[in-house]
Amino acid sequence: MTTTKKTLITAGEITNLCTCTAYDENTGDYKEASECFGYCWSDSVAEFGEATMELRHSNETDWWSVENLRLWNGDISGHFKVDKVEEMLIAMTVRSEWRMHYEVYSDRVEYSLSHHDAPTGSETTLRPVTEQQRRERGL
Repeated sequence: MTTTKKTLITAGEITNLCTCTAYDENTGDYKEASECFGYCWSDSVAEFGEATMELRHSNETDWWSVENLRLWNGDISGHFKVDKVEEMLIAMTVRSEWRMHYEVYSDRVEYSLSHHDAPTGSETTLRPVTEQQRRERGL
């Protein structure tokens, strides 16, 4: 990526695969649970929402630009408008199983999305679209 680095706010990992854990009183540790009640996706969305809160609140247009998302037919870029964290994650990812490593900066999110068409990930960037850019691009 040819972006100028600004201060890293946070980094993390998120997946749409649910691995639930349960506390094992015998060992005093957590282990993979045999049943999952769906809380882990909600928790992951909330965690990503916290990580990107400052960036999302600074975007006055709710328009976003994704650059270099690797799909089966190459890297694509595009725009979308969302105001909810879960919708943002859906727009940033693919309709299959995926794992994302991300870094949040004050002006963007840089992430690598690993999935069946890009098992080693990709260098993808999410940026807010300014009002001027929105008008210029006809959004």
